[in-house]
Amino acid sequence: MKPIHFRTRRRLSVLVTLIAIAIVVIVSRWQQDRLGHASYFTGFTLLATLCLLMLLGVRRRLPVLPLGNVSTWTQIHLYSGIFAAGVYAVHVPALIAGGQFECTLSILFLLVSGSGFYGLYASRTVPRRLTAVPGEFRFEQIPWYRNEIAAAAGRLLDGASEEAAMAVLNAFYRKVLNPFFASSPTFAYVMIPTGHRRRRLLSGLQELDRYLEQESRSTAGQFAALVRKRDDLDYQYALQFRLRLWVVVHSVLSLLLFGGAIIHAAVALRFTM
Repeated sequence: MKPIHFRTRRRLSVLVTLIAIAIVVIVSRWQQDRLGHASYFTGFTLLATLCLLMLLGVRRRLPVLPLGNVSTWTQIHLYSGIFAAGVYAVHVPALIAGGQFECTLSILFLLVSGSGFYGLYASRTVPRRLTAVPGEFRFEQIPWYRNEIAAAAGRLLDGASEEAAMAVLNAFYRKVLNPFFASSPTFAYVMIPTGHRRRRLLSGLQELDRYLEQESRSTAGQFAALVRKRDDLDYQYALQFRLRLWVVVHSVLSLLLFGGAIIHAAVALRFTM
């Protein structure tokens, strides 16, 4: 038996998800026509889906369990999330419900959904961007590599000659390069990493070339190599940090949403008694 092609599997998954949402819409309208409590049906369907999503999230973070391929569970999590968004659209009268508690719950759901779709985008793009940068660094080891680069930059001028050109390079290092090597990347860079710092520093080194001699030019070239290496390291740090931050934010928001949804369901049940 031939394996199902990726695109065929994706189309089939989308079709099944849309059919499931259509069934919810049909049942909800049927209950409304019969003067039933359609909101209870959609609400508890949504709560059950949120419970499933929580379990799927736990499973994805426990890959050692012999419960099948993690990528398969990730796909189930994705399409369950799309189904939950469809049920939410059927359940609420407006995108953001009225009432203080219901409004907060709606905003939480939208935040969780938005962070989920961002996670989907990041999981598709970040790995490719990481492999496009030379070197592979574990997130926990990046501060150590950062310190090693800073130490290597400091050693370049140790024992250097006293020529005037070397003094010019030394002044540039102390004023411009040392603060770059000695500091961590800014929050703005981590959120939106760009090549502006790299181009500015390399351009500064290039402008010094006319003042340098053979030995100092060689040292400047080594500085330029360290700038590129440090910038690549910061770029990897920024991408990995954003992924880790997304996991934390998405998990916390999901827990808050699930807890709020249980309280909302309990209150709704109490009013029917």
